Amino acid sequence: MNFVFSNRKIQSIPDIQRFLTEESCLSGPVYVGWGRKASFDHAQFLAQKNAAVCLCVEDGFVRSLGLGKQGYPPLSLVVDQSGIYFDARQQSDLERLIERDECHEANRRAQLAIDQIVRYQISKYNQKYTPIDTSRFQAQKNILVVDQTVGDQSIHCAGASNHSFLHMLKQARVDHPDAKLWVKTHPDVLAGKAKGHFSAQDFAQVGALVLSDNYNPIELLQMMHEVYVVSSQMGFEALLCGKTVHCFGLPWYAAWGLTHDQHTPLAILQERRQTRRSLTHLFACAYFRYARYVSPVTGQRCELEELIAILQPNIAMQQVLPPSLVLSGFSRWKKRFLRSYLGFPQTKLSFKNWLKPKSSEYIVAWGKKAYQFKQSGIQSLCTVEDGFVRSVGLGAALTRPCSLVFDPVGIYYDATAPSYVESLLSHCKLSTAEYQRARLLRERIIALNISKYNVGERERLEINFTGKVILVVGQVEDDMSVQLGGVDIKTNIALLKQVKELNPEAYIIYKPHPDVEAGLRPGKIEQQILLKYANQIETRRSIIECFAVIDEVHTLTSLTGFEALIRGIKVVCYGMPFYAGWGLTEDRHTNSRRTRQLTVDELLYVVLVQYAVYNLASSKIALTSIESVLDYLEQQTQESSKKSSNTWINILSKLNYLKLKK
Repeated sequence: MNFVFSNRKIQSIPDIQRFLTEESCLSGPVYVGWGRKASFDHAQFLAQKNAAVCLCVEDGFVRSLGLGKQGYPPLSLVVDQSGIYFDARQQSDLERLIERDECHEANRRAQLAIDQIVRYQISKYNQKYTPIDTSRFQAQKNILVVDQTVGDQSIHCAGASNHSFLHMLKQARVDHPDAKLWVKTHPDVLAGKAKGHFSAQDFAQVGALVLSDNYNPIELLQMMHEVYVVSSQMGFEALLCGKTVHCFGLPWYAAWGLTHDQHTPLAILQERRQTRRSLTHLFACAYFRYARYVSPVTGQRCELEELIAILQPNIAMQQVLPPSLVLSGFSRWKKRFLRSYLGFPQTKLSFKNWLKPKSSEYIVAWGKKAYQFKQSGIQSLCTVEDGFVRSVGLGAALTRPCSLVFDPVGIYYDATAPSYVESLLSHCKLSTAEYQRARLLRERIIALNISKYNVGERERLEINFTGKVILVVGQVEDDMSVQLGGVDIKTNIALLKQVKELNPEAYIIYKPHPDVEAGLRPGKIEQQILLKYANQIETRRSIIECFAVIDEVHTLTSLTGFEALIRGIKVVCYGMPFYAGWGLTEDRHTNSRRTRQLTVDELLYVVLVQYAVYNLASSKIALTSIESVLDYLEQQTQESSKKSSNTWINILSKLNYLKLKK
């Protein structure tokens, strides 16, 4: 297929060929132009001259993490052979789609996606926004008037003009004489890069207040009662938020029975759009069938839902962290992947290893270092640690982590103080879609035999014993999770003795921590002592193979307990790990902050989706979804099984550990 791009800017869009897959079967040259700019006019002229196809491309409705002007390429484009969605003067491919009969299944899918977009506050651009002071919008009726930049193509194409904006502003005041009238200016106007349609005198005449901060559109719309637009996409987002929308131009979503169109120039439609359509139908046509998406993780075409799952953690993380971060005490190896995890549009990173942090700085530090900072009185602090689905390979072997946690409150393994995950678990309220996602994740994790490190041989473990079989999980004894999550027992041998004393008739399997067994960390028990309390020592097979033959897991604070809960195995906790105290485990101790009763799927969703974050080295976006990481780990696990044995892994681990200590 010979695509002829009307300018280099279109041709340079990453994965542009992926976006145009559907047109690759067309014969002859296909000319491609942008929107209603000169590049499209040129492409259309050449197409007509050569009796060829002309495509009009534009940004999609969920475009990217950052702004195009900041260098962020589109993750979504629309491609139109008839016109373009914002030009009401002629029929577009989108309008033709909307005219078709509604589909119940597509509408059901659309409603789920709408719920996610509103819940996660996903918009066209998804960078860090200014938090809204909700008190400004309480105890009054709030009306929003949306301004656009002078020269915006969609204004003229919607049959409107500069005068339409002043008409809209005045009409909003006439319609709502006692309401608070707010004007949303375009971000480019706020930055001084473009001009808006209103003057200070215009605002004064109607008593309007200007919103000068760059708020998230969805969050702002949720504060409003009614919304006035000319042709802005915010009008459709307002419909998604359940708001009344008044149109003073003809955007693509007007004249279908969803908007108030008394001031809309309907004459330019020439009797088109005569059928009433539902909001879910419009959404399905525009966001599923008209817009196209390419995953920033795989570089392949994907569906909207996959992109939402990728954008969700990026949006949430930007809301939690301030725009300026000082990362303290990190090795060169960790610096490399931390830059990827924190590569957000408006996040500034600075690394300091030797200089003492200032009290005015927001510090990001790894586990033990962060704990030392907190003990010294530093309050503006975020603790970083490995996530729960980490890699194929040990951390001490310098295997790049696919998952981390960033906790601005405490850290998940410190039971002596509150943590962000504890707060999330205490207040979680999942939607129907989130429960479904949790269930699918749980089923896939079990099917793929996923654990934190995914090491050990996948050789079946067989035990000739008819009674209760208990797995006792060893840990690194100087690890912070043992020191801060343990209570009266903080060593592996003390745990093993206690389990044997309480379960004298059980068959006990002891599995030491991989780093301890590799000789990298303290906590190793001599075999002759071990065999006094354990019937079997398992160092070769993976934790997954152990799960297949046991009845219970007994642990201090090991993540193995969480992995066992996911698989429906009884877990007994002798310390207070993050998953204890929620009614899912048998606990030797209590935590007064943990009072809720949770389901396994609620625990899984909060821990693996809301708390932990994920990044892949090949990704073109800061954070990705856990589903993307599971795809990657599945591939890596298959490849690693063909490579070196555990003996070589241990040797390499020790060598890398020595390098790390330098």
